[in-house]
This record gives sequence, C-alpha cells and structure tokens, in this order.
Amino acid sequence: MRDIHHNIRTVQTLDPAVTASARSGAPVDRRGFEAVEHIVLFGASGDTLSTALKMEAKLEASEDGTNWAPVTDARAVTGGPLSAGGIFATVDAAAKAQKEYRIGYVGNARYSRVSIALTGNHANGTPVAALAVLSAAHVKPAA
Repeated sequence: MRDIHHNIRTVQTLDPAVTASARSGAPVDRRGFEAVEHIVLFGASGDTLSTALKMEAKLEASEDGTNWAPVTDARAVTGGPLSAGGIFATVDAAAKAQKEYRIGYVGNARYSRVSIALTGNHANGTPVAALAVLSAAHVKPAA
C-alpha cells in the first residue's frame, strides 16, 4: 500500500491537558518500525511566560521502557538541536506558545518518550498534548 494511512501508526503520548507541573509521556515502543517522530503541541498559556517561567520539551530514551535518560547525541535525532539535557523546545514567551514542536528519534534504544519540564510557578497552566508517529513499518500495512 502506498498511501500514508496504511504505512504509519500514531500513539497519543500525553493526553491533552492544562499543564501546571512536570509530565512524562507514555513510552513509545519502536519495535516493528524504523522511525518515530515526536510532536508536542502547546496551547495559549494562562501565565505570562518568561525565562523565569517557562516550559521545556525533553526527548528521553530507554532500552527497557523503565529507565530513562535524556537524548543528547545529535546523531540520534532528526530535526534537532538538543541541549545537554535533551531539551528540543523551550516555550518562554507568548510567541512560542500555540505552536507544535517536533523531533525524530533515530537512536538505538527501543523506547522513546517526551517529558515536559516547568520552571517557575505555573499558577494557571498551559494546554499541552503530545503524540508520536511511527513509520517505515517492517510489515505493511502498519497495524
């Protein structure tokens, strides 16, 4: 099948919710697929964002789906760059909210996920959701 519908699988990793504290997304198991793209969606913040009041999206990887480490090797991602802590998106101003941020994981670990870290006191929170798109399935159509 050459259409996109039968050649990808999507996984909701962070339920859409107003976020006022740190959250970790569900693990994405890449078994059976060659590629995974993580997409994080930020809504309009209920707080005034700044360098002292911000949100950061971090990419993490795991061999077993339990023990997580930040992805810091630029060769393990597409669409970087990454910080030393695995951060690929920083939302610290209104102009950076209401956007999507995405990064592909091509490293060797079987599992990957996105975590949202917050700096400062987010009294009202910001809507955040995330999903992963798995592609290049070993068996098609992708299930």
